[in-house]
Amino acid sequence: CNHARSQFIKHVARVTLKEFMDDLNVISNKVYEEDKSFYSSRGVKVHSLEVTGYKCAEASTSEVLQQIIQETTNRMNRLSQQESENEVKLYRMQGQIEQERLNGELLTIQHEHSQAEAKVAGAAEADRVAAFVSGLAAEVPKLEDRMLMWQTLRKTEALSVVSQGGASLYYTPSDVNLSIEAGARAPA
Repeated sequence: CNHARSQFIKHVARVTLKEFMDDLNVISNKVYEEDKSFYSSRGVKVHSLEVTGYKCAEASTSEVLQQIIQETTNRMNRLSQQESENEVKLYRMQGQIEQERLNGELLTIQHEHSQAEAKVAGAAEADRVAAFVSGLAAEVPKLEDRMLMWQTLRKTEALSVVSQGGASLYYTPSDVNLSIEAGARAPA
């Protein structure tokens, strides 16, 4: 209707291009609200007032508007691309967090298993020592001597394992319980 068009033009003429672009719907509602009586007095019921198109009066304004539209479109595209990149980064980080959480759980389980194995190995070694020490009680009554025998056997086992690996062995006097005595020389 021509009346709505002229009222709309009147309101648009009062605002800047930026206000027009930002508040197009607000301007439409204002035009509709101000002239309700005009339409009702003529028996016309207006459901909504919408802008289906617009054309700039000046070519320079049209060019500026096209540049604004193009820049707005480019900005929206850049924002959309940045949002997509942010989502990818977010999912990547969430995956890394989940992976680290699972790695932590794995380390906890491995640590628990390692402790259990060490306890079993320690208990077996303790049983072995106890059986050795108690088994020799009748033949070697002194506990210190039995412990010394146990330590000697353990050293022998350790040396056997090391020597099978092709390693060079160096003994110190304390390792071999070596004592040197100086005796009288026979006359030459």
